[in-house]
Order: sequence, then structure tokens, then C-alpha cells
Amino acid sequence: MIPAEKNPADPADQPTRRITVYFDGPTPDDALVLEYAATQAEAGEFTTAAVHAGLMVTVDAEVDPALRRLPCRSLWH
Repeated sequence: MIPAEKNPADPADQPTRRITVYFDGPTPDDALVLEYAATQAEAGEFTTAAVHAGLMVTVDAEVDPALRRLPCRSLWH
């Protein structure tokens, strides 16, 4: 069963963290960097899973309103 999404007005569901995920490419020019907005809980859970999978991830509080939310965030939260 997929849990219902939280009410977007819920302060606990407001993104307060920027997650930056770094992917190596065959050359330094082919590297890929993706940024997402997430709650503190989502950021922690995603980072744990991503690092375990061998990815490099940084998390900070520089959230831009234009950042996309972390995809499938219900899986990490």
C-alpha cells in the first residue's frame, strides 16, 4: 500500500534541504550533477541510501524555490 501524501501545508513537508547528487562520467566533462529539494527527514534517508549505493551526495540548507522535489520522495521518507 502506498501511503497518502502529506498535506503540502504541513510545515514538516516543506523542503528545507538541498540535495546535490554527483554522477561520474567517462570524462570529467561528462559528469552529471543533479539538485533536489527535500525535507530534512527525506534528505537524511535518501543520503544514506545513495551513499550505500556508491554515490557522492551533499546536503545543505540552500533551498531555491525553483528546485524540483526529490523524485519518489515517499520512498525515502
